[in-house]
Amino acid sequence: MLEKVTFKNFKSFTQKTVISLIPTKSEILNEANVYDGDLKGCAFYGGNASGKTNALNSVTLLLDLLRTDCSFNAGGLVTWFNKEKTMGFEFTFKEGQNRIIYCFEIDREGKVVKEKLTLDNKEILDRILDSAETCLTEKGKYSAGEVDSKSLFLKFIIFNTTFSAYPALDSWVKFLKNSIYINPSRPFGRIIPFNCNRHYLSLDEYLDSQGEKATNDFFKEFNFPYYISYEKNKGPSPSLIPFDRRLKINREELTPIPLAMESFGNQTLLNILPSFLSVIKTGGILAIDEFSSGLHNKLEELLIHFFNEKTKNGQLLLFLILPIY
Repeated sequence: MLEKVTFKNFKSFTQKTVISLIPTKSEILNEANVYDGDLKGCAFYGGNASGKTNALNSVTLLLDLLRTDCSFNAGGLVTWFNKEKTMGFEFTFKEGQNRIIYCFEIDREGKVVKEKLTLDNKEILDRILDSAETCLTEKGKYSAGEVDSKSLFLKFIIFNTTFSAYPALDSWVKFLKNSIYINPSRPFGRIIPFNCNRHYLSLDEYLDSQGEKATNDFFKEFNFPYYISYEKNKGPSPSLIPFDRRLKINREELTPIPLAMESFGNQTLLNILPSFLSVIKTGGILAIDEFSSGLHNKLEELLIHFFNEKTKNGQLLLFLILPIY
């Protein structure tokens, strides 16, 4: 689980900034929001342009840079508010009794300047510019020019190496791959799974592969006055009936209502539930930007309690707009 992220010169954050998920001694936290010595989540409140999304992206940037299908110039994220030419990150994770620290620096051109991975203070990977040394591959040493200058070397290792000799690292990588980012304003997709093989997080694909049971169990557990029914896609060709009409919300003594005609709040709830159910089952980070968009306060509270009660090695990072009265 994520314990702490420290970053500097990233977007609007010019000074060293720390987001800590190490709990205080509060008894309330220990009862509901702590697992194995780490917080299961945290929420950031603030007005527009207060830096919430940028803070959230300090975590999701790592996950973005490790995706196989992600190739963007991270150098554009280095702050322009001072003369320093690199941004730096340090992530601390805990896997059981093991502590993993992963650091990297990226310059304005998008080149990785430094990269280091340690497991319980033992150096596992050390990279300077386009050369590196690691005990995770057979080759071990990589001379200048052998490492992609604009890609994390850890990404290469994750997708070309097994971690059988390091079970803590294996669990850590699985935790990262199981993580999900939800951002309504993200230009290339509202729900981003960082394991590219997990294509079932969109509501239609989730229902096609998993059915309605888990969703309806959630509604039943919290006494929602409705349940869903869904007509799956049949055969190799898509159904001629649009998805938002094949999914219907059923209430007693009322005609079932297609998703397209439901309230925005219920549409939002149904769209994010697969991500909640997935991270609760597998572990990982569930990061949600603008969590308060379209959801009633009581429903937000319910979802947070549901997550904390059902998950062990999952973490929920929420960023909300603080109302101004």
